[in-house]
Amino acid sequence: MNADRIVECLAEMHTLTRLPRIGWVMAGVPEPESVSDHCFETAIIAYVLAQQLDEPVDMGKVLAMALFHEVGEVRLTDLPRRSGPYVKAFKHAAEEEASRDILHGVAEGVLPLLKEMHELRTVEARLVEAAEELQIITAAMHYAKEGRGDISEYRRDAEKYDALGIESAKAVAEVVKRRLGEYLGDKPYWELGYSRNADL
Repeated sequence: MNADRIVECLAEMHTLTRLPRIGWVMAGVPEPESVSDHCFETAIIAYVLAQQLDEPVDMGKVLAMALFHEVGEVRLTDLPRRSGPYVKAFKHAAEEEASRDILHGVAEGVLPLLKEMHELRTVEARLVEAAEELQIITAAMHYAKEGRGDISEYRRDAEKYDALGIESAKAVAEVVKRRLGEYLGDKPYWELGYSRNADL
């Protein structure tokens, strides 16, 4: 065991408690959730959804995937969805490399789990991915209820939500979508920042 290396890793991971989720910043949400908040709530949601499944689930894998799925953002920061067209080609590889460096000698067993999550071939991976996306639209619902920022953009995320075959996630997302719609009312969304060749 290298205690110095463990402390270095934990110190880097601690930055996720101060790193805001940039999508919420761009939506004008004051004091938005941190990346750590997002990971914690994803883990909670994944655990709750797992309790609704009839098939056995490896909860150790589920919770590790959920808690560590944004570890690459320690060095790359959080990128908003609208950055996708510009960074999608290299974002995953960069996050994978950053995660490997951050966890080196401390928690390298997490790396195959992050790869498994990305591939979506196991029930654990699909469960965590469904939980992560559910966390986003649930946070949007809370912010809309509280009148924090322009959350109208997330109506589209709720409409496109894919439960990846996790029926409990699908049912919960339907409730979230309905409530989000009630909180937003007929507020229109200005499609700003999603066109690469916008005539502005």
